[in-house]
Amino acid sequence: MSTKLSPDQLDQVRLWAAQGIDLNGIQKKLAADCGVHMTFMDVRFLLLDHGIEIASPAAAAAEAPAPAEEATASEPAPAEAAAPARVQVELDELQIPGTLFSGKVVFPSGIRGAWQIDQMGRLAWSEISANPSPEELRAFQNELMQKLQGMM
Repeated sequence: MSTKLSPDQLDQVRLWAAQGIDLNGIQKKLAADCGVHMTFMDVRFLLLDHGIEIASPAAAAAEAPAPAEEATASEPAPAEAAAPARVQVELDELQIPGTLFSGKVVFPSGIRGAWQIDQMGRLAWSEISANPSPEELRAFQNELMQKLQGMM
């Protein structure tokens, strides 16, 4: 890596990582806020070289309260009220043609989607509102396995 960051810039990268900002986001913030243009791989190596780990968005949200939270601590935000406490998986009563199983899912982050498993056992997504976190995907897989085992 040919670009060196100042100690202040490196502290800023640590802060962004602690907030759960992903590699792509850190790369964009370095360019926009610091005027430092790096490739995605250079940013990845930077984090590895300095032992910086990106916090999961859920852990980052738990550590730092949101600014809006201070003003209206008594009222939950609409997205928070709609988000379930854990992954909610439901199976369709009538399966989509060409699938073994299909259904809907709501992730704790509020992301919603539809899923299908075809005859080859491949999982496919449709109508998904965003990309769930790896932790949410693991929870989805566990919940789906329990539902499917309950059917057998």
